[in-house]
Amino acid sequence: MVRSGFADPDAGTVATAFVAAGMQHPDATAALRGFYAARHDEAAAIVRRAVVRGEVEPNIDAAEIIRLAIAPLFHRLFITHEPVTTEQARRSADIAAALARTALDT
Repeated sequence: MVRSGFADPDAGTVATAFVAAGMQHPDATAALRGFYAARHDEAAAIVRRAVVRGEVEPNIDAAEIIRLAIAPLFHRLFITHEPVTTEQARRSADIAAALARTALDT
């Protein structure tokens, strides 16, 4: 969703403006934080299913794993202004999943 949402010619400019506004005004910051907290919670269901399957520890912070998966994508979009490919999105998700599984080894 991050890759496709920000790449969309119409929705992408709105999403980018929303993020930029969140850096400029406290009310926009609160709205942005709430929006992403809800999205992270929705996506964290993937991590919670991995917990049920025994693939990751039950005490893992599922929302933090989601943040780790999308951070490289946001870096490309907002810091280096690079496009995000499907392969890069998959690689970020794979790395975050590997990190979540590594917690089983500690």
